[in-house]
Amino acid sequence: MWSPRPEGGARVRWPFLFVLGTLMVSWGCATAGPPVLGPRDVPDLERRALAEPNNGRAQLELAAALAASGRCYDAMAAADRGRRLEPADPLGPLVTGRCLEDAGLPGHALELYSSFLSQYGDVPGAAAVEGRRAMALQAHAREQVRAALQEEEALEPAEPETVGVLPFVVAGDSVYHPLSVGLAHMLTTDLALLGRFPLVERIRLGALLEELAISPEMVDPSTAVRTGRLVGASRLVLGTVSIPSSLDARLGGNVVLEGGEVVEPTLTEGELRQLLDLQKEYSAKVAEALGYGLTEVERLRMEENRPANLRALLAFSRGLMAEDAGDFAGAAAHFRDALSADPQYGDAQQRFRSAVGADVVSRATLGEVIQVASRVDQALGLVPEPSVPSQVSPIPAAGLLQSTLGGAVFDVASHQSERSLVDAGSATPAASVTPSENQVVPPLEAILTIIITIPR
Repeated sequence: MWSPRPEGGARVRWPFLFVLGTLMVSWGCATAGPPVLGPRDVPDLERRALAEPNNGRAQLELAAALAASGRCYDAMAAADRGRRLEPADPLGPLVTGRCLEDAGLPGHALELYSSFLSQYGDVPGAAAVEGRRAMALQAHAREQVRAALQEEEALEPAEPETVGVLPFVVAGDSVYHPLSVGLAHMLTTDLALLGRFPLVERIRLGALLEELAISPEMVDPSTAVRTGRLVGASRLVLGTVSIPSSLDARLGGNVVLEGGEVVEPTLTEGELRQLLDLQKEYSAKVAEALGYGLTEVERLRMEENRPANLRALLAFSRGLMAEDAGDFAGAAAHFRDALSADPQYGDAQQRFRSAVGADVVSRATLGEVIQVASRVDQALGLVPEPSVPSQVSPIPAAGLLQSTLGGAVFDVASHQSERSLVDAGSATPAASVTPSENQVVPPLEAILTIIITIPR
């Protein structure tokens, strides 16, 4: 691995203890723990590391002090010694990865974090590494996009099977706009379960749109060729969710193939409250339009990849939007809301953990890196809080959260007679919703999908 030299550096089964405990709102409040390390600590730590060459923790603490002193090259050497002795200690990747990130090498840091988590993802303090990984992933996506723009003329054609799913275009009340990323995430993860299509990461597509200063609405068949080429996708999926003021809804879509042929999937219909079921049918149709027929086992696997209700999906979608904007504290709150609506929501569990980790580590200096792993675990409720006053916000019991859409829309909808007609070909479906108790439920009108095969 390159070392920076100085000039002249389906369900997630993690412990869900925080459902029974509390979530700290102010992650950065004072906590007891190891001292902040800095230049003054280096001499003593060097003597200790020299006297105890087989003490991996001593090597890692020296690395942390060296990094906090601006000596990242020496810090990485000490961290390397410590990681060989204590490979499961998160302090090693936290020090080395931070030095790599500060040297402008988020891709190298991302590789380090991912390798550690694949082996030691359940050890105490691993959530802090997850947090740094989330931050490095965003930085690496921006780096890739900028490099592609600079070398656009020399880019090789994408592999023919590579698929990218852009954020959906949402027309209607702004309360539904988070579904733009939520539905794109669901489709991406559904396709990933098949193991058939190389997929462009959603965050990379978002980074490209941000770098080009364009919105998903501006990507159409005429601009999709360049968009796909820049992210290495030979086919792009474009989706639209329309939410009108009327009470009619319809789901439809077309698939545009490489030769210009248009495939119109068959009609699907069901109740509005079954939209998550319809989304799974929709994912299956997209896979078939891409030339892949699902087995019954694959269909079942795809069916299980879902939240329990629409309320959870909307809260999760808001979390993704906050995460994309770098607001990890806000993202954690939204993912917590999603878990209140569905405590078994695996994607939300994973994202909550990494968002809390990212928020805590983003506030820590290099000198505080020795404390950060325990701080993250405390924020997650995985270890007892020190006896220091702090602001806490209890997690509401499942079903009690009144999110904007959850309380105002879907709690009402769950007690109404409703019906949606889904036509994947005409893009003009309808659903009748009979409000009860004089409350009107804004419906989902449509998801219009276009798959564009980008010519090589």
